Amino acid sequence: MLTYLHYDITILYYDITIDYYGNTMLHYDITVFYNDITILHYDITMLYYDITILHYDITVLCYDRTMGHYEITMLCCDITVLYYDITMIYYDITILHYDITIVHYLITMLYFAVTMLYYDYTLIYYDITMDYYTIKMFHYDITIFHYDITMLYYDITIFHYDITMLYYDITLLHYDLTVLYYDITML
Repeated sequence: MLTYLHYDITILYYDITIDYYGNTMLHYDITVFYNDITILHYDITMLYYDITILHYDITVLCYDRTMGHYEITMLCCDITVLYYDITMIYYDITILHYDITIVHYLITMLYFAVTMLYYDYTLIYYDITMDYYTIKMFHYDITIFHYDITMLYYDITIFHYDITMLYYDITLLHYDLTVLYYDITML
């Protein structure tokens, strides 16, 4: 039976700058350390004309189950989505229902959604076993990557993270958060 000994989630340098002309999100880094499971470097950069997801790195190192050495490494899965001329007038930032659930031996990432006025960006079901990576932008579904990796020993649901933006001129700098357990609700 798996014993959860050490599960740390660290959100470092969550820097949001919003003005009348655009929205900028810089360096949203999530680091999850669970025994020998390491999820590193989930960076999102959002600009007014440019949406870029950089360095979605998942590293699973040194999981020993049957006196052997089990290692899966995924590094630097870079996704760049360029779209232009997005009109954003009123902004509101609402962070709701930040859920982290540890289930049983598999890494699953569900439902990262960013919703704005006149603009929808949805990234759904990044699953390492079924690996289905979808970006919804203006009612067009684009499958960016499709992996087929079987991981026998892990099952971790990472988060459910929503952002809704209205109103303008909001600046959040260096929003640091360290969580040692399962659930976060940020309002």
